[in-house]
Amino acid sequence: MDVVEMLVRMDCKGCERTVRKSLSRIRGIESVEVDMNLNKVTVRGYVDRMMVLRAIRRAGKKAEFWNPTHQPDYYLHLPNAYGYDYPNHSHAFESTYNYERHGYNVPYSHYYSQYLNRPQDGVSTLFSDDNPNSCSVM
Repeated sequence: MDVVEMLVRMDCKGCERTVRKSLSRIRGIESVEVDMNLNKVTVRGYVDRMMVLRAIRRAGKKAEFWNPTHQPDYYLHLPNAYGYDYPNHSHAFESTYNYERHGYNVPYSHYYSQYLNRPQDGVSTLFSDDNPNSCSVM
């Protein structure tokens, strides 16, 4: 039994009904769960994931495979003060090659990003006498 999780842009109950109706025509699907708050559709059954993707897109909905990076709390542990640019997932849809070919919209979204920790050595402590790792030029 396979579980296919999809990110589908849905705005109202009519969109949810359209997605459910398009998925009900596929053989092998045992259950369809729709979470409107996260725009997430979970399909359980004996079915190919590309078949589910094509069925939702044929219904006129923008769909891509769900990734762990689409979790709203995923990037909360990563501080933005370190100066790194972490992906900001907006709801504005942009079609890419990966969306058309592989079902993912952005190239970095189908794997976990590394946790980067940069030490906070400021310029003011670089030549300090109290810092044991300071420059010995002075």
